Amino acid sequence: MEKKRDCTHFGELLKIQRMIVEKHLNKHKWFQHIADEEQARIDFIEKFGWTMREFLCGYTCPDRFRCAIAEEYLPPPADPK
Repeated sequence: MEKKRDCTHFGELLKIQRMIVEKHLNKHKWFQHIADEEQARIDFIEKFGWTMREFLCGYTCPDRFRCAIAEEYLPPPADPK
């Protein structure tokens, strides 16, 4: 089976990322000493956006095993020990 090369869950990914950023933005501003809200959003996404995508695409997306985009985010096979 050929893996799909376009994300059909991109809108969901963005919605979840937005909710996470908004939930933690004030704490992030305080910890990073950033007064400007937009700059804090940019900083948050630069620092944590990759981990949100890895978790969502590699661990929770229902199409992750059929998606060429998610391949790089899939966890390694479990250790059989």
